[in-house]
Amino acid sequence: MTQAGKLKQISAIRLLELLKKNDHSGKKLFVGLLNLPVSLRLSPDDYAALMREGFRLLPERTQQYKLNNGMVAFVRLGRGLGNVDPFVDTISELLEKVIVRHGLGAVPEDIWSEFRWPDDDARLQTALQISSKNTNFTTGKKKIDLGNLLKAAISGDAVYDSCRRQAILEIRETQREIIGHELYCSLDFLRHNHLSNFVLEGSGEIEILSRVLDDKVMALTERLAPLVLPDVLHLNMQVQTIFSDSFANFLGNGGSRFARNLAIEVSLENAIADWWEFEDACKLLQSAGVRVGLDRITLPALEFLSPRKIKVDFVKVIWDQNIIGSKRSTVAERLREFAVALGNRNLILTRCDSRTAVRMGRSLGVDAFQGSYIDALLGKYLGDQCDSPHAAGNERRCAVCQWAPRETESNGCGFHFRAGKVLPPL
Repeated sequence: MTQAGKLKQISAIRLLELLKKNDHSGKKLFVGLLNLPVSLRLSPDDYAALMREGFRLLPERTQQYKLNNGMVAFVRLGRGLGNVDPFVDTISELLEKVIVRHGLGAVPEDIWSEFRWPDDDARLQTALQISSKNTNFTTGKKKIDLGNLLKAAISGDAVYDSCRRQAILEIRETQREIIGHELYCSLDFLRHNHLSNFVLEGSGEIEILSRVLDDKVMALTERLAPLVLPDVLHLNMQVQTIFSDSFANFLGNGGSRFARNLAIEVSLENAIADWWEFEDACKLLQSAGVRVGLDRITLPALEFLSPRKIKVDFVKVIWDQNIIGSKRSTVAERLREFAVALGNRNLILTRCDSRTAVRMGRSLGVDAFQGSYIDALLGKYLGDQCDSPHAAGNERRCAVCQWAPRETESNGCGFHFRAGKVLPPL
């Protein structure tokens, strides 16, 4: 509800301008249209009553606009408006009272309509009674669609060239076992080598790039699947991507083989932007048999999370050497609490760049690790496993094969370590 019980009033054309502006972010928009004909003679008090009694029944973060034709538009990002029957029934009852008071008018049969932008653009314009000749937007110069520019600029080969594959290793006593791999696009490499003409600044532009890369990485995963699977692949995804049609098609590809071999990670920053939407994404993924985790958690952020309330299968916490020392004892105990509550393999310590990171993690009950030091631990065993004629006696080259799929293809080397591979004891 807006301040002072007033709806922001805009024209129908302006509503389309706002939708078009948001569409450049790549997010799905859902629009609900409440048909309130001018003939009903609704007063400001009537609108206040509608907001007080009816609008609260719609989900939070639903934007509301009063249009110049008397209608009220409701706009929501990412997800639909849910079950609107209680809302429509309440609004209809209030309108009946207005009709009785004035002795004229009738509740429209099409009092409520829902649209998905931009798919239902034509239907929405018809409902708003806007002709195509009136949709020449007055926002000045045409806005550059950065999302489409990036889709065209980032080729599949560019993503493949920037693709990296990093192992996740379980260390228990003297036993070490591969429990999965993270497959990701190295943003630094991509931007330096393939996007030098793009100056991306600000969270909005980076978010658009992330959404574009989500689709590109899904296509790349399908391409690599014959080489990589069976394995447990960890993919980073935006919450909004999980609700997209492209992700649904990806998940159902090849008889759901990806669902059986996938773990989806969502960054903490992206999750807290709309926590309710993140929880819905978790339910959707888990119902499809996909493990879901919360990624990029800093040690200080653990103070604000509950291991028993977040509905995820695993979490990934960034290693920070500042945890060492008596002043960080509270943080250390918090990490231990998460490790105990989540169970084996479900707390993964990432960006481990030294033996100290592994030793400290193990002392706190962590048994799953990822990072440059973990890759170094694997390197000494790759020479025995490598089947590339170009890598004989060259452990470093084989280690690169394991790390970068493009090197694997050029050297004729297979992916040696998949989930379940047990390494020699320490």
